[in-house]
Amino acid sequence: MNRVILKERLVPNIYRLVLEAPEIAASAQAGQFAMVIPDERGERIPLNIADWDRQKGTIDLVFLNIGASTRKLADFKAGDSVEGIAGPLGKPVEICSSSNVLLVGGCYGIAGLYSVARELCHLRNKVLFLAEARGSAFLYWEEKIKKYSEVYQTILRSDCFNTGQDIKDKINQIKNGQPEPSLVIVSGCSYLLYKISEITAGSGLRTLVNLNPIMVDGTGMCGACRVTVQGKTRFACVDGPWFDGHSLDWKEYFIRRTAFLQQEAQALTGLEKEFWTKMG
Repeated sequence: MNRVILKERLVPNIYRLVLEAPEIAASAQAGQFAMVIPDERGERIPLNIADWDRQKGTIDLVFLNIGASTRKLADFKAGDSVEGIAGPLGKPVEICSSSNVLLVGGCYGIAGLYSVARELCHLRNKVLFLAEARGSAFLYWEEKIKKYSEVYQTILRSDCFNTGQDIKDKINQIKNGQPEPSLVIVSGCSYLLYKISEITAGSGLRTLVNLNPIMVDGTGMCGACRVTVQGKTRFACVDGPWFDGHSLDWKEYFIRRTAFLQQEAQALTGLEKEFWTKMG
């Protein structure tokens, strides 16, 4: 078991867990993830490793509280222990040097790109960071990210309704500005990954997306996370989670992402029943 050092709510419905995991902290790299089992009856779920401290032997996991397993994690307190954790898994993100890179993060993906921004900065890249959110109340880690960003901007859906500017306008504005990016790296919800890939498809901007398909074991054995890239089958857990957003079969990806919605709803309902039973 791995002990929880800290649990905090960063913004509405997004939580941070700091866990004791010295072996994972010792070898984690930017863009990798971990498979977490909340309790003895829990499933294995993939979560981005947002940060780590090699000296303290801890890792940071930032996640959206949306399903039964993440709801369990959101209820943890300092001193509790998760049933198990495996990692670091997946390939680290491609880190280049001496270039301009645009990072686009939304929701839990903002934290997922923090270590990427840090590593890019250390390798003398100019980092342009665009944080996407529903409103200002859903932004977090701004000062941490600005420390490693040449340019930090936000696009808020609440503002888009007032100004008429959408994320396509924002991306084109950044692309045509200075410094002009040569690579785009995206992390967040599936729609954000798809939307940015669609926007950059005709611009010549290479775009890497952090896929978050359904996973079971996270080691390439089950095949649940398979995706099609350039007409070939790939597994997000071992070949990814980073893929070229212009080469992915997005239609197939979205179909597979929704394959178990009914079961996920049933799991949430069961968890609610357990809670109210305990409450008497």
